[in-house]
Amino acid sequence: MTDYIIRQIKPDEYRIIRKLDRDAFEYNERDSDGNFHEVFADNIRHSPYYIPELDLVAAFDDSLTCLGHAIFSALPMGDDGEHIVWLNSLAVKHGENDNHAEKFYEYQRKGVGTALVMRGLEVAKSLGYIGCMTCGHPDVYRKKMGFSDFRDFGIVKDDSVDDPEIAVHAKELVPGGFEKTNKILSYTYYDFTKTEE
Repeated sequence: MTDYIIRQIKPDEYRIIRKLDRDAFEYNERDSDGNFHEVFADNIRHSPYYIPELDLVAAFDDSLTCLGHAIFSALPMGDDGEHIVWLNSLAVKHGENDNHAEKFYEYQRKGVGTALVMRGLEVAKSLGYIGCMTCGHPDVYRKKMGFSDFRDFGIVKDDSVDDPEIAVHAKELVPGGFEKTNKILSYTYYDFTKTEE
């Protein structure tokens, strides 16, 4: 599946992306909260950490069908969010005939998610960001996308971060990127409250 482009989202696509995000998480094999993800990106867009250039969609050339969505935001680490980004959400379209038991997916597991993240990292670097962090399955982020265990960079979590350590990942966008931070991962500054529009 290569006949798609990755670009910044357009405001008139927010409604489509809400459904894509909801369905991708609601129907995945890990039983994520679709309701939360339906409005999560909207809440990031209303936050001071939103970076419009890093709100990305994968879409066919006709722009009528969105295949995936990735949204990054600034991540304060002792630097007011000037240098590090966090990959908040990555979703690929749920297909009508997807079957987790048989590992059959119409759009997922075809490289769309990886392409979105790789493009996002390129954009982030071009904007002057020097590192990225995220939370998710290590088989995806470490094996497919080149992230590392966050502890490899000397980063520690504070009490606001309850994600398991195996699920937290980091990637330098420039050598020594995390050396310019306080190396403390904290969610205390994030207030992405779940709301409805």
